[in-house]
Amino acid sequence: MEIFVLASGSKGNAAYLKVGHVKLFIDAGISYQKIKQKMLSYEENIFDVKTLLITHEHHDHIMGLKMLLKYGALEHVYLTKGTLNSLPIDVVSLFPETHIIEADIPFSIGDMKVMPFMLSHDAEEPVGFVIHDGEHKAVFLTDTGYVDESYYPMLTGADFYLLEANHNPFTLFQSARPFLLKKRIVGEKGHLSNDDAARLMNKLVTKHSIWVVAHISEDCNCIDDIDESIVKAFDDPTKVVVYYAFQEGLPVIKL
Repeated sequence: MEIFVLASGSKGNAAYLKVGHVKLFIDAGISYQKIKQKMLSYEENIFDVKTLLITHEHHDHIMGLKMLLKYGALEHVYLTKGTLNSLPIDVVSLFPETHIIEADIPFSIGDMKVMPFMLSHDAEEPVGFVIHDGEHKAVFLTDTGYVDESYYPMLTGADFYLLEANHNPFTLFQSARPFLLKKRIVGEKGHLSNDDAARLMNKLVTKHSIWVVAHISEDCNCIDDIDESIVKAFDDPTKVVVYYAFQEGLPVIKL
């Protein structure tokens, strides 16, 4: 399994996976041109990607969707009914074969097994994904105010986590953002804070794993604050290798 984080943050989110001959995008939250340019920088061809998984309908996860559908080579789109119903009609009209998915009901893409799971976010029917390729397990978990404990067994012991640590609450509440926005972000349908994410990861990581810290707020968070939360929360911080994802993306991660 090869994982390419094309971009992460409030300005746009997109990832690209390769598992054997299967190639897919998770979200298209940056422009089509940026997706194309980033793929070229990895020496990958955007027109080889036939499949897209969408987590939810917010702009920073679908910004490039319309042009990707129009000019790319997508043949399959997987999303929940709530997400589909929340998309603009002119975008939906461009969809190729559409696969409606539901939380807790697994499906397969080639040799990959995909388990969507429910998130708590202010979208219509948001989901995260656990992806198995027969050898490795990867978790994609952003845009949620909390993670239900019933999911812990399914999320535990992955080789790779793309999991958000969105904000430092103190910095957030000292910021100039409107109060209602601050309340939304820290609420149960908002985003995980640094401490929330670090405590969760300490429970989920049971072996040497990679954590790509995602969806980091540009003005209400920083790497030092996230590091401090990890050191406080982890029984053994050395059990996880941490990368920080921003809009410029990351080098390819090979599992």
